[in-house]
Amino acid sequence: MKKTSIFLLSLTSIISLFMLVDCIYNYAGATVYQLIFWIIIASLCESLPVYFAKNRVVSVTLAVLLALQLSHGTYLTTIVAATSTVFYIIKTEDGEFKHTFNLPFYKTMANFSNFTISTYLSGLLYDFLMDRFNITINNPYMVIVVFLYFAATFLLNTILVSVFLHIMTGSKIIKTWLQNSLWCLPNYAAIAPIGYFLYVLYQNPMGILYILMLMGPLLLARYSFKLYLESKEQYYKIIQTLTAVIEAKDEYTEGHSRRVAYYVEKIAERMRLSPNRIESLKVAALLHDIGKIGIEDSILQKPGKLTNSEWEKIRQHPRIGIRILDEVAFSPVIKDAILHHHEKYTGGGYPDGLDGKRVSLDAFILGIADAYDAITSDRPYRNALSKEQAVSILREERGRQFHPQVADVLIAILEEEKSDVKQDMGTDIKDLVQNKYLQSAEEAAFTMESGENYKKTDW
Repeated sequence: MKKTSIFLLSLTSIISLFMLVDCIYNYAGATVYQLIFWIIIASLCESLPVYFAKNRVVSVTLAVLLALQLSHGTYLTTIVAATSTVFYIIKTEDGEFKHTFNLPFYKTMANFSNFTISTYLSGLLYDFLMDRFNITINNPYMVIVVFLYFAATFLLNTILVSVFLHIMTGSKIIKTWLQNSLWCLPNYAAIAPIGYFLYVLYQNPMGILYILMLMGPLLLARYSFKLYLESKEQYYKIIQTLTAVIEAKDEYTEGHSRRVAYYVEKIAERMRLSPNRIESLKVAALLHDIGKIGIEDSILQKPGKLTNSEWEKIRQHPRIGIRILDEVAFSPVIKDAILHHHEKYTGGGYPDGLDGKRVSLDAFILGIADAYDAITSDRPYRNALSKEQAVSILREERGRQFHPQVADVLIAILEEEKSDVKQDMGTDIKDLVQNKYLQSAEEAAFTMESGENYKKTDW
């Protein structure tokens, strides 16, 4: 690490240690047994997160801290928060165990500083609001106080994480915060009621026993959610296997589905589609050529012009793909995009010859991404065209083969790209399908006259 990074990390660590000392010196109103109990509960919550995407986890530790803030105040809450970053052990997705003693010291101190500073400062805000406006726990304005407490915790926690990542990796703070923080907002919102419920239970004379009893159903719920995520993992493996089968049929299309999924995601994000819809689109992009499994290799790899009968077989590959996927529980969005991604905006495409009014926007997004990658990739019957040539074709076919709005979006994206070099889509299928959202595409039919005759269909 650079000297500047070491200095900044050391400074935040010293600040957090001073805060912790202040809390130890001032905390009151809780017995040693209560302190130990809450440290165990918080450490257990930290040790049992749920991974729902790469490097993204759900933890209910914040619920414990809210219950503590409401019942014992800032000082004890900060002590427990800081301690939970030391006494924890996590089993990662890879089956390895992570804990304080096998992590680099600077990472442990970053976690310690983050929890301590964010909990301490949020607690001070909570105390100020409660004292300044004379608010009690049962006051209706308590909802606003808890909201501001959680908002402060979220901002401090996520900003500190972004700062630490900047210190360790040099990543840009704002970009890192936007990409890696906003996803956890729903988690923060869902945890607040759990924290308040823990507080209510704790006020009972048998509160500690009730909380321990509650841990059983919570752990069961966690286990059930873990099983759900494992089933979703199998879903991604099915996609990965099917994609590998598709690409094994034709060496010229290796990486094609990933590149199509890349541009599908770019287009869909620019058009502000919902995350779930983007995810479905990316799955469709990865599987849009699955029907080619049912087409003879002699046709797929033929270097010359296709006969009419061969061309009719090619036109059936979207339907073949749907029949292959018929028994798989993919969403209607995915299947519709795969079936119709070769339709034209003015009609006359295949397999149904539908026009733009009867074809979904998803299918048009998939179709143009597929067409662009086909145009700029080598094929047995021609060499790849340049990006400039491809953009010229997209403009020419705008409103004819391609949906005009979708075409405008892709052209804008391509013009913003710095390089003409094709993107390396070696990303893991799970990351590609899940990373921020997801879906698919295919390749288009053109009649192109550019000094030499190209095969009519670039499928």
